[in-house]
Amino acid sequence: PASFWIRPGYAGIAYSDGDETEQRLAAILAGAADLSVFSKEVAAQWTDWASLYHLSGSRANLLRPFRERLEQAEVLEVGAGCGAITRYLGECGARVLALEGSPRRAAMARSRTRDLANVTVVADRFDQFVCDQRFDVVTLIGVLEYAAQFTEGVEPAVRMLERVRGLLKPGGKLIVAIENQLGLKYFAGAAEDHLNEPMVGIEGRYSEKGPRTFGRAALAGVLRQAGLTSLQFLAPFPDYKLPVSIVTERALSCAGFDAAAFAWQSARRDVQLPRHLAFAPELAWPEVAANGLTLDLANSFLVVAGTADEPFADPTVLAFHYSTNHRLAAYCKETRFCLEGDRVEVRYQPLGEGAAVESRRVRFCVPERANYVSGSPLSSELMAIVTRDGWRMEEVGGFLRRYLAIVEALASTPERSLRVTSLATPVPGEYFDAVPQNILIDPDGQWHLIDHEWDLTEPFPAGWLLYRALLLLIMSLTRLHQGKSDFAPTRAGFMLAALEAAGFAADEELLHQYGRLEIEVQAEIEGEENPDFTRWGPEEPLPGRELLHEVAADRERQIVALVEEAARKDREVAREKARA
Repeated sequence: PASFWIRPGYAGIAYSDGDETEQRLAAILAGAADLSVFSKEVAAQWTDWASLYHLSGSRANLLRPFRERLEQAEVLEVGAGCGAITRYLGECGARVLALEGSPRRAAMARSRTRDLANVTVVADRFDQFVCDQRFDVVTLIGVLEYAAQFTEGVEPAVRMLERVRGLLKPGGKLIVAIENQLGLKYFAGAAEDHLNEPMVGIEGRYSEKGPRTFGRAALAGVLRQAGLTSLQFLAPFPDYKLPVSIVTERALSCAGFDAAAFAWQSARRDVQLPRHLAFAPELAWPEVAANGLTLDLANSFLVVAGTADEPFADPTVLAFHYSTNHRLAAYCKETRFCLEGDRVEVRYQPLGEGAAVESRRVRFCVPERANYVSGSPLSSELMAIVTRDGWRMEEVGGFLRRYLAIVEALASTPERSLRVTSLATPVPGEYFDAVPQNILIDPDGQWHLIDHEWDLTEPFPAGWLLYRALLLLIMSLTRLHQGKSDFAPTRAGFMLAALEAAGFAADEELLHQYGRLEIEVQAEIEGEENPDFTRWGPEEPLPGRELLHEVAADRERQIVALVEEAARKDREVAREKARA
């Protein structure tokens, strides 16, 4: 097995996810034949948060915007963990020195990269690490927040950053990824990531020697104090750990570019969101953006820092979007939104290597480029209905009829006309991706089909398209509000009532048929069955995360009832004593 470097007598740092978890992760990596970022063999072992975080190929999305600059670069990765980012750096062709304070984790990082000769792993503390080499790039990904635990002296974050600056070549760059102390999800009630308690960061209740994060201004301040005066802030969504989208600061002020869409459309994909929230993040993000606060309230920061003002990523790119989760490598892609003069162009790039997958049912469509369309997704109209108290199912039915009319218009040509008269009406296979999320309404009221990614090789029933539209809605919301219509509060109950309101008769067996069709297609795309789709059924409740004030009010009512019951019992006891 590949080995790592460790100096004699080094005992390591006290940082671990627990013996059982880390032994399991080590066994997974040791037994894997395919160690690549997109390894389905490794992905099949995701069973909990620890395994997802340490093994997911989506971790690499954080650094994909910089791939061109990482190729052949000399990179020091501080805090390599179990090697998820190390693996990507190695696959980029960088010459990597991965530093990890835990010997057990250093062994895992080397295990994950054991087939990469351009990666060296060292077990050592950063504050004790001695090295004559200087680097093009140093990374602190999920590390700076622990500065106080592993750096002596006052202002430990500044001291750590000063050490980093001393390890950079002239013109070198530091890449920092860290949670935002003032991230929107923490105001909504999510626990502080390192201390697992809500509001600790918001209220600044950090201990002197414990982990701590920073808001945007404070983070910029410590970087500048350390002499890193050239700063480029980016916002990864939903956060830096498993990013789907990365938005540049320039995008937030670009007229006609909807940067907020990356935030609200990814909110539900944050697997660490708690059940009880103070508000729905997907509804709050557009308001945050309208007030110019998107970067200040981003859940995480990705910062490129240095001493020279040379841009590290392509300055024409406004945002990056990654489709990598639950996909075969051949179907993974990057989408870049690029400023070309006074217009925005969308550019697509496949990320997987090798021949295309032979698929019986689906075709993968990746054009090189497309024009950016400014507008609102049709799905936002449906979201606006079901996130308003007192909504009625008739409104959902009306939306579905409007949606079908748009699909009919999209799919109709002088030679072919589509008219949906029943759930069995065949829809041309090239409109499989025509879900409301992919239909934009521009300021003139015109609709446009965007992000056309999948075709089916054969026509498919219109009912399946409606099923997909409703399922994707359910999966994008943290909460449906209380409506006035009576229906079973499950996924199937909602779908059946919505279809009936749109004028279509359906039953659970028909929904199961659509579910089986969806599973077959997703299995071809993913190489395995995705539980997000296989567990759609009647037993799955609708997203009903209670708001914190509702939970508090309910608890208050329970307390009042218990106090009244206790008082009643006391009176009964007193009467019994009086009679005795």
